[in-house]
Amino acid sequence: MKPQGTAGFFTLGVPPDQYDLPHPHLALPVILFLRRVLLRAFEKLRDRGFPLATESEDRVTEQLFNVLENDLRQTGEIGGFNATLYERVVRHAEVTNYNGQKLAKTPDLSFKLRNGGAERRPVISSHEALFVECKPVDAAHAAGSAYCDDGLIRFVNGDYAWAMQEAMMLAYVRNGRTIAKHLTPAMVASKRRSSLGIVRPLEVCSGLAAAPCAEAEAVHVTQHRRDFPWPDGKGLATDITVYHLWHRCS
Repeated sequence: MKPQGTAGFFTLGVPPDQYDLPHPHLALPVILFLRRVLLRAFEKLRDRGFPLATESEDRVTEQLFNVLENDLRQTGEIGGFNATLYERVVRHAEVTNYNGQKLAKTPDLSFKLRNGGAERRPVISSHEALFVECKPVDAAHAAGSAYCDDGLIRFVNGDYAWAMQEAMMLAYVRNGRTIAKHLTPAMVASKRRSSLGIVRPLEVCSGLAAAPCAEAEAVHVTQHRRDFPWPDGKGLATDITVYHLWHRCS
């Protein structure tokens, strides 16, 4: 495939008849299980004295990744999250966007289930994962400009998770920011509703595992229309569902 506007050749490495789009759904129990894993990782950082309230976005993500990969996945402390069922957690994995024009897009974290010895799935392996974009939300990082316009948009415009039907936003929340008071107003602005292709506004995700806890708000969910074409004549990209996890880091 040769994308428009470029002179270079772009291939996903497999013939078009060997993969399907979109990739299969990531079931809600998988999403909420990984939320539980993330909550435990944050708890360990607090127990070890890591200053969540003052460290930079990159530093928080780095330390979160270290706990996820070097502790939780290796020890199997949380049943079901281990090296047998999950591949290595990846931080800042370089992936191409939907048409290969951007060669080094770097989602903050990605979780990938192993196939467990099943037959090879008709997917593009390098683009099959739960991709997570992490953003601080505080006095210096607005829910609109930083979280939505610099973060969430990447799942809508085909930079991240373009072959997937689900993705995750993870907020490092400080200064009393909340979804109701800050994210909801940011997302109802008409210009942003259009740029983000919002077809399902923010709502609380159902299920006990999505409920609020001492250090995190309830999981919220949105759905977004994507207007870019998939490669190899696979048609127009389908909607993407994004889960919003806001973790208190004050």
